[in-house]
Amino acid sequence: MAHVKKQGTGLVLLAALLVAMVILPCKAADYCHAIFPCSGETCSNYCQKNNYKNFQTFCTPGQYYPNCCCRVPDA
Repeated sequence: MAHVKKQGTGLVLLAALLVAMVILPCKAADYCHAIFPCSGETCSNYCQKNNYKNFQTFCTPGQYYPNCCCRVPDA
């Protein structure tokens, strides 16, 4: 019986870990817009002009032009 109880506790901890992995990345919001050329400099300028605070920038492929994304924590 004790062995079953340990497995149950392990499953609960595993489930809690999986839920945390899904929920925690959702705390940041990504605001993306097509911009050409998308580079660290142009994307950073775009995010600053749109008054985003404490942002991280990255470029992603888009349909016609690359997308500049401003990741804003706790948005």
